Amino acid sequence: MASVLYRWQNAAKARAHTLLRRWFSQETRADLKKWQGQARKRVTRFLPLIHGTYSAKEVIADLKNHIPQHFEILMVHSAFDRMQPMYQGTALDLLKELVEYCGKERTLAMPAFMLGGRLYDKATYFGSHNFDVKRTPSEMGMLSELFRRWPGVVRSLHPTHSICAVGPLAEELTAGHETAPTRTGYGTPFDFMNRRRTIIVGLGVEYFRCLTHMLTAIDMMDTDYPVPLRRNPISAVIIDSQGNQHNYNVIIPEGEKSPNNTLLRSLLNGNELKEWKFHGTAMFATQANIVTERLMEAARRGVTVYGTVALPNSAGSHP
Repeated sequence: MASVLYRWQNAAKARAHTLLRRWFSQETRADLKKWQGQARKRVTRFLPLIHGTYSAKEVIADLKNHIPQHFEILMVHSAFDRMQPMYQGTALDLLKELVEYCGKERTLAMPAFMLGGRLYDKATYFGSHNFDVKRTPSEMGMLSELFRRWPGVVRSLHPTHSICAVGPLAEELTAGHETAPTRTGYGTPFDFMNRRRTIIVGLGVEYFRCLTHMLTAIDMMDTDYPVPLRRNPISAVIIDSQGNQHNYNVIIPEGEKSPNNTLLRSLLNGNELKEWKFHGTAMFATQANIVTERLMEAARRGVTVYGTVALPNSAGSHP
């Protein structure tokens, strides 16, 4: 009953999140996020009294209870600041536990995106910055940046949607991202994760705030996607691991309005998209290929994150 109630609460938060994205500019949303963070800091000292505290080992033990254990890849999204102050360890403690959990037989992956700074202005950012696969930091939080620097981690060569990974499939997962025609579609690490047993989890963050795999259906369908999207290229320079520079055009499809990520909850059942709280910390888990398949199936019916659209009779026959 508690998990059902939490899903309802998350659905309401997701709708509010979508409305804020549609009503307010990125600059205004950034200011609101800063204000929210400051307000949270004022009450943080009381949160452990309400929710209790936990260690890195305890949160990984809880994660094990919610996900299948036969996975090949664990893709981790995180918001370390939202885990505190209930979480009592360091980001390094948590990373060590994740690496140990995956062991030598499984691959750990995290996003290492560079989306253009506080205002997500990619054109301005790449107008004055190169993407250096070895040096460009991740904008995906403290845990992600720490993982980027972890010994043995490899990073895919893409200016906005790079993936870092360590483990037996890390090289295959990250290879060739720069040659793929899209950021998350065919030939990218996201495609690779779809073809392997990949569990995606969120630590300290809800699915609708971070689940990048929701973009994969859009990129895989490309021009067959039933909503017209702008695909204006952004010029960037990428520097590979040998120091060689390459010119690159970043393609970020954009709709007339912000996507409604609440759609995913209606397409996946409670076992396919698990949402729960651990000592007041938001958590989620799902499977990569299921997210993509369900969103593509829905899009072929005219049901998209940008709204429902009428299709011509032949639209349902797309492969």
